[in-house]
Amino acid sequence: MTALLAGGVAVPTALSAPAAQAAEACRSGIPTYVHDVSESGGVLRKYMDLDPLTGNATGALVDTGQTAPLEAYSEFFTGGHGIIYVITPEGALKTYKDNSATGGSMLTPVHDYGGNWTYDRTWSTGDNRIFALRYDGALEVYSVASPSSGSGAITKVKTVAATDPAVVAMTQAQDVWSVGATVYTLRRGVADRLGEVKAWRYSESASGSPFPDGPSIVVTGIGTKVRQGWSPGPGTIYTLGDTPDYTGVARSYTGTDGMSTANAEVGAGMYGDVHADIAACLASPSPDIKPTFGPVSPESEVPPQAVTDESADPAPQNPTEFSGKFVLGDGSPAAGLPVTVEAVFATNDSDEEVKPPTLGTTVTASDGTWTVPLPEKLPESVQKAAVENGGAVNAMASVQGKTSSGLTMLGTDTVTAAPTTAPATARALVAAAAEDTDEPSKLRPITADMSQEQVQPTAAQTALSWASKDERISVDTLGDKPLPEYQSDTVADPQSNPYIVDGVDTKSMVVRPKDGGCDKDGEKVIERGTAYTAVVEGHAYWDAKASVDYDSKLSSNVEVAYKTGKNWTIEGSVTLGSSMSVTTGYANKGPFYGKQWKVPIEYRKIKETWHCDYGHDTFYRYKIIGGKYKIPSGGAVGKYGKDVSNKDGMAYLDSPKSHRAWVAAGSYFQISKNHSIKYGAAVTAFGVKLGASTQFDKEHKQRITAGNRKNARHDIWGKNDRLSGKPGVFYSY
Repeated sequence: MTALLAGGVAVPTALSAPAAQAAEACRSGIPTYVHDVSESGGVLRKYMDLDPLTGNATGALVDTGQTAPLEAYSEFFTGGHGIIYVITPEGALKTYKDNSATGGSMLTPVHDYGGNWTYDRTWSTGDNRIFALRYDGALEVYSVASPSSGSGAITKVKTVAATDPAVVAMTQAQDVWSVGATVYTLRRGVADRLGEVKAWRYSESASGSPFPDGPSIVVTGIGTKVRQGWSPGPGTIYTLGDTPDYTGVARSYTGTDGMSTANAEVGAGMYGDVHADIAACLASPSPDIKPTFGPVSPESEVPPQAVTDESADPAPQNPTEFSGKFVLGDGSPAAGLPVTVEAVFATNDSDEEVKPPTLGTTVTASDGTWTVPLPEKLPESVQKAAVENGGAVNAMASVQGKTSSGLTMLGTDTVTAAPTTAPATARALVAAAAEDTDEPSKLRPITADMSQEQVQPTAAQTALSWASKDERISVDTLGDKPLPEYQSDTVADPQSNPYIVDGVDTKSMVVRPKDGGCDKDGEKVIERGTAYTAVVEGHAYWDAKASVDYDSKLSSNVEVAYKTGKNWTIEGSVTLGSSMSVTTGYANKGPFYGKQWKVPIEYRKIKETWHCDYGHDTFYRYKIIGGKYKIPSGGAVGKYGKDVSNKDGMAYLDSPKSHRAWVAAGSYFQISKNHSIKYGAAVTAFGVKLGASTQFDKEHKQRITAGNRKNARHDIWGKNDRLSGKPGVFYSY
């Protein structure tokens, strides 16, 4: 290790005294940085700690949306005064200045110290000292000349032996950080006891150990999966856990020696090493100032005031036919193939094998499209299922054929229709389903492994799937983007390309009608489970409050997954409109709040048995389908879902101007028409991710209530359209 680094020689000085630090103006709005290595190459994300004095007791760490590339194998720590230290993978130490508040780079280069900073961990006091814990356990202390510039000399002051009790605690800790002369060590809990945060007072003038007073316990009850902590200044501590690789949920504590929880979920989606710019004294912001991050150009156009439309909902189109489009694996039309449409009983409680009735047949047109009208008189079982489902009729359309090599190809689409006598809500849901599932359905090969019933994976195996891991992430990263075309229910990536059969790519092979065809003999429920499904979300920035309602009726479209071969894929959706016996949602959450709301829906895994070639060949296929709103025994009527607050705030500046509006102070605005965005990652069922959307109406709403502050506008904007059109969801600024 280098004892003296490039940048000049400085005479070591005493660590700044608390009295000297107190002369600095108390600060709010402390930048907090996260080194996110989940993205390619690594990136430094900037959050803002608006109210560090209270640990954001009524707010949150706000994602500014500002980033800067930071190599994945680099390490960083903060030095106060907007200075960021970076240790490169080669061990060189560099300093940067965060100039993003004035439109510059978050990582503006200041000085390259070089050297060999290959330590176990390194951190700053926020003023004129840097601590570096060596791999052999000893602690090295460095003096920093002109710490506010980021370019002063760095000189080693002393080395503290590895046997010092404070250094032993640092070596054993999950994380270590400092605020001025106080060093904090975080030990997470173990199986039989909870962890704690201890404070160690550092003094260079002391004889013997520079930590002469020993530790004081400042935070207790640290969980077994908390991995790090930090402080923006004295009196406030943040910790990050639970399940650190996934949830990224931060908790805040405030106080003196015995700190107490200020906010149990002050931040979410914080994945990576976290450090805050360190202030000597903390303050709360003015409640009348709307926070902005970086320069904001004045608006040339004033958006309209948002007014809730209380007029009657428009009558939905008459969706009395099933329709869709089938294509080959390469996207070319699957023309001239027979289509069979059979009922899907989304609310079926029977465990017996059933053969759903056929509702119609047709042949695909030259462009692969097909249409089958809903029968005027429905079979009794279908009529009963439709009544239980709020009036909508769910069905499965299947088409099959064979290639010139004799390989059987099967296509499936889950579709919905509703008779003219169905309630308007059901007909609107059918129309929404058509918008959500406008992609054509592909024909896929029936492979040899489908000739035998498959052993179903255990819960431990499905926990390893991409969908299960995404379910544990605290923020919504997928939004309304489409799901991967193929999913595995046991591993992160699909196991194979389904179109490669015996080494041959079949996706572009010509498919013709198959002699003898294929018929589904029946289907049987083999597994049931309740999963909480995202159905709506609310947003509230600054002094606003968010509310969401999901009352009285289930009113959602949920995707259906089919397993053909080794992979699961989405093939359409079912409309779920069954009655509910509870009111669920949340009210008046905020400020700086954005969360999804989830309701419990029962999902079933079903085994289908098919016969082809006049009954000579048999294959088995599986599907996952949603059904009733069902509260599990002892379970919640609804749950908070993923954090979506990163969609709010300064993202307003990038929104289409036609989508913008504002809410008068003390008033509210709500969406109660059309349907929500389609949540790509709405639910994980049996290790597979499904999407869903909700029909807005008088019982299913997203609402924002503006606070009474009038020195700035309460701005909102629609994601997909103007707020009086089909926005899907609105965000808040």
